[in-house]
Amino acid sequence: MNSTARVCHAAAAAAQLLALVLLSNAPMQVAVADEPPPAVIDSSTIIRSLKPADNVSTRGLEIQPAGADTAPGGGSGKITLDIRFGNDSDRLTQATETQLTALGSALSSPELASARFLIAGHTSATGAAEHNQRLSEARARAVRTYLIEHFHLAARRIEAAGYGSSRPLPNFPPNALQQRRVEIITLPNS
Repeated sequence: MNSTARVCHAAAAAAQLLALVLLSNAPMQVAVADEPPPAVIDSSTIIRSLKPADNVSTRGLEIQPAGADTAPGGGSGKITLDIRFGNDSDRLTQATETQLTALGSALSSPELASARFLIAGHTSATGAAEHNQRLSEARARAVRTYLIEHFHLAARRIEAAGYGSSRPLPNFPPNALQQRRVEIITLPNS
């Protein structure tokens, strides 16, 4: 075999080896990326959900249509967002930037300018309860800090709290991805 043939043979062998490596890693890449991409809720929907109810005096009587989940003149005062963090971390991922931008725009809007909010962090039941509690608190603080720094929101308007896995969603198993969530709750005016 001449030197040109050896180079061609070596190049073909290297290409085959590379193809085998790539193919052998394909299942690993799928296994690592088993989480669906985050669903993004737009700022208009966030505003409608968090808009405080109009102060209408009804002498304690409120009539709502069956199945209504909003307060009169406003939203439900709460919304759950799919805000992703690094595994076992309070580091926000790039996948959540679009959602945080929509949230920051909503909280900066004239409709919500005078409202106060609670950022409530939740975890799944995977891991120790004490660890999950600390992790959920750190994640809620990370979202609060992001909003204050990137959208220049007044710190007094946003509180942060973590609940660990103590308040699971009823329709999902305790270890489900959906349990790892951030809720934004409109607080009463003080």
